[in-house]
Amino acid sequence: MKLTFTAFSWIVLTVVMILFVEGSAYGQALPYVNHTEIGVLQNNQAIGPHTSFTLQTFNGVRANQWLSLGFTTGVDSYQQTEIIPFALGARGELLSKTTFSTLFGLDIGMGTALFEKDTDTAWTEGGFLINPMIGLLIKTDKNTKLSLSVGYKRQVISEFTGVLAPTNTSGENGLPPGYHSLNQDKFTFNRASIRLGVFF
Repeated sequence: MKLTFTAFSWIVLTVVMILFVEGSAYGQALPYVNHTEIGVLQNNQAIGPHTSFTLQTFNGVRANQWLSLGFTTGVDSYQQTEIIPFALGARGELLSKTTFSTLFGLDIGMGTALFEKDTDTAWTEGGFLINPMIGLLIKTDKNTKLSLSVGYKRQVISEFTGVLAPTNTSGENGLPPGYHSLNQDKFTFNRASIRLGVFF
């Protein structure tokens, strides 16, 4: 999982650097775009709280008149676990001559449990996430718009518990070195997202 997350981080960083270099090369052709939102993740499952907190910010560049590409990060609450999303993101706007326009977006990436207090025998790791959304943009001035969006967020989280065995230095039976046993419980959280934000 850690290797997967590291590899994905390099992919995100490379794509973002390419976008910003291209933006610098073409001046105003690829201007900076930010979309910051706060809201709730709604759960209708039998376990866990039904409503939890979400905060995220998308930072990118405008690829053309209606599409922006970049990366998304923030913080999401799942039961007693705080997950930091790290995703490639896209934001689109169906332009309108009125005050209102249609917003749509997609984030695909990984989550990481940086805030969790891990030990050698118990730790939490984030996993794959996907978050499509659609909403409205409300023009407030020339460059700034308010947003109201709804979406669906799917986040995978794994909890690991292990029993140490210092004599297992070679990683026998497919276990990491130093472990007698290792158990993984994988949880998939499906949430409806409702967010208010600022888009500029």
